[in-house]
Amino acid sequence: MRKSVLCFMLLLIAGSLMAQGIDDWIWEDEASPQEQEEYIDPDFIKVNYAKKDARLAMVMSALVPGAGQFYAKKSTITAYIFPLIEIGMITGIVIHQNKGDDKTNDYERYANQEIISYTLGDGSQIETVRYDRERQFRVQNILKNLNPVDIYEDSYFRLDEANSQHFYEDIGKYPHYVFGWADWYYHFAADEHGDAQDPIWYPGGYDLEPADPGWVWYGNYPLWDDPNLGYSINIPVENNTHASTSMRERYVDMRNAAKDEYSTAQLYTMGLAANHLASALDAIRVTTRVNRGAITDSGIRMQYYTAVRDNYVTPSLAINWRF
Repeated sequence: MRKSVLCFMLLLIAGSLMAQGIDDWIWEDEASPQEQEEYIDPDFIKVNYAKKDARLAMVMSALVPGAGQFYAKKSTITAYIFPLIEIGMITGIVIHQNKGDDKTNDYERYANQEIISYTLGDGSQIETVRYDRERQFRVQNILKNLNPVDIYEDSYFRLDEANSQHFYEDIGKYPHYVFGWADWYYHFAADEHGDAQDPIWYPGGYDLEPADPGWVWYGNYPLWDDPNLGYSINIPVENNTHASTSMRERYVDMRNAAKDEYSTAQLYTMGLAANHLASALDAIRVTTRVNRGAITDSGIRMQYYTAVRDNYVTPSLAINWRF
């Protein structure tokens, strides 16, 4: 009998203590962060996944590819793929831009920034640059004075006197700037000894003589035979081909190689822009997918407990709303 009474008393004390604890939990003031960390509620599992802002994620990835994905979900694979693509694109731009610059320096040096030994028709050698403006100016002045009504006048010849970008473009692009190349000049404007001569012009398809109005230069005759190059004083060489100068042909190839490198760098630049756009769109996709499974905590918490009121043990349901 005493054991039964003792057990009953223990149950009442335990129930009272439990009820008091639950009531204190319901009505207590907000705990400090440190107290919240030390207190673990065994009867409640807190779920609190805040939704992510898709617009913010899009802007972040548009500026820094992968940043928006990392903000929305750190474990998503595209948070790491887009930065790798970004690094690859930037690396490609730098590499091919530098290669283009190196090739540009090469063709500029080839044209008129290094002295070479050039062999004349009689076997003697001279020291010269491959392209010389003085040779160009001498021959173009002869051409301008052939006919006062043709197209060859000052506005037609506008070669820069400085080593500008336009200068290096013009000497490889336009046939009327061919006169400065050494192998052209010493075949068509000089004899085999290198002595200056007036070129022999061929009017071409217009079937006109140099003194006729509308005369347009089509080709020129070599002033001495060169069996090695196939030049013959009886056969005109067209001015709009590379047949008259292998130096110019080599120069054009070098310029095209540089342009190819710059074009490749531009492709990488376009790829870089596309990576930013694709990353921004993917950030929206990732954020939307994350938000579909997100559960935002409403702040309402429920817990079942046993309370003792008026000496009766009563099951109870507590609702706690923090705001």
